[in-house]
Amino acid sequence: MYQSFMSEKPPLSDAEVYDLLHRLWLHAAAEKGATEFGENTLKTVRVSLFALQAAMVMKSEGLTGQMPFEPSPHSD
Repeated sequence: MYQSFMSEKPPLSDAEVYDLLHRLWLHAAAEKGATEFGENTLKTVRVSLFALQAAMVMKSEGLTGQMPFEPSPHSD
């Protein structure tokens, strides 16, 4: 069922996925929630997107599982 909504575009490369995550992070970083819940949700989205980007970098550099992940204070 999900495939029927997918476009006919070719699959994204890892670099394109990373770039997409970054664009999503920039979009989320530019927004503010009207409520505490909304703001906390946006903060969670930003931290999650940052973590996914970091995981992609670690995987591409062969570092997965070799060091603990701790988000930068600048990730939000």
